[in-house]
Amino acid sequence: MAQVEINALERTEVGGNSPRRLRRQGKTPAIIYGVKKGSTPLSLDLVRMEKKVGQIYENQILQVRISGTGKDRLRPVIVKEIQINHLSGEVLHVDLQEIVMDEKLTATVPVVEIGEAIGVTRDGGVLEQVLHEIEVECLPADIPERIEVDVSELEIGKSIPVESIDLGGSIDILTDPELSVFIVSAPMSEEELEELEAAAARPAEAGPRVIGEEAPEEEVEAAEPEPTPEPEEESEEGEKEK
Repeated sequence: MAQVEINALERTEVGGNSPRRLRRQGKTPAIIYGVKKGSTPLSLDLVRMEKKVGQIYENQILQVRISGTGKDRLRPVIVKEIQINHLSGEVLHVDLQEIVMDEKLTATVPVVEIGEAIGVTRDGGVLEQVLHEIEVECLPADIPERIEVDVSELEIGKSIPVESIDLGGSIDILTDPELSVFIVSAPMSEEELEELEAAAARPAEAGPRVIGEEAPEEEVEAAEPEPTPEPEEESEEGEKEK
């Protein structure tokens, strides 16, 4: 995995609204967790950095040059987590973990497919990705950005288990080897499709009515109160007795 060097500024102001103020200045709050030392809050200029080295991603190995208090120092790190505002796409926070380059570590690597499964192109099956990430253990420099799995020979009813993936002798796979990564399922029969369409066409059961919504006519009729019977008029004989 290629390594790039980025610059970071050590932060002295933390907590409260400081991260929000930092983002308003065009900077991104970050933190680096040390191997033997405690954590160090940082400020990153992601806009400037991405123009220079491209967009950062999780599991990426970086060399971070920290400045601000005391002497500048270079520390190797792995990007552990990137918190993103999914509405705006803005990076809210970056977690970095300091590493030792000659010591193994564990990482979760995304899995992507390559090729087109013959069970799909020839037989009309459906390719399903069951496992999207695989946990590995290796030296930091050997962590792959992604794991590519060739699905071109996959037929209907067949699967690709974790144990069939070979990442080389320098990378150990920790994920259960018997788990399936990709499978090709048979297409739905006409009867199954008809049942599915029929179920979708059935009117849904009446749920709670929105306030202000007019009730169906039969409900209105049922809800109308019965007229109160008028009291019977007393007879003249009754009046005389009083």
